Amino acid sequence: MSDKQTLIYWVDLTGPAPLDEIVRLTIMDTNDNVLFNHTFNTKLVDWWYSELNGIKPEETYNEQQFENYKNKIQTIFNHASKLITFNASNFFLEKQGITIPTNTAVEDLADPFRVLGDANDTIDNLCTYYGYDLPVDIHNRTGIDYAKAVNHCWHEMNRYCQAQKDR
Repeated sequence: MSDKQTLIYWVDLTGPAPLDEIVRLTIMDTNDNVLFNHTFNTKLVDWWYSELNGIKPEETYNEQQFENYKNKIQTIFNHASKLITFNASNFFLEKQGITIPTNTAVEDLADPFRVLGDANDTIDNLCTYYGYDLPVDIHNRTGIDYAKAVNHCWHEMNRYCQAQKDR
């Protein structure tokens, strides 16, 4: 991994909000090279509504906990100059011991995509708008699927912005 690069990340959480834990984290570079991709067992939450993230609790029982990967994750984030995501969950990364360096920019694609500021501002609608085929069934989606979707949409957003500047 080269030093100080733009990285894409996707986080899935368990819910409910007061107990939210990270159940899946995927990090890749802007060329779709996967740097980290794991599903985690949880400490506090033993059940969640799997329609929220497509991960069934029983699929995590044999996985290691997030804290076992904390040093590896922190090292990857330390090498980022910019982080791109959708509906940023930095609070939950920090809650589980990850510090995003203060000189690392975080770009949440949900912010410029917000149309109504409601439930319609989803990764699914972002992908539809920018022409990315995200698997329809949420249970068939992987963290890699989501991170690639964010990467594709980020590249398309930048291309559209550049086209507007060049007019």
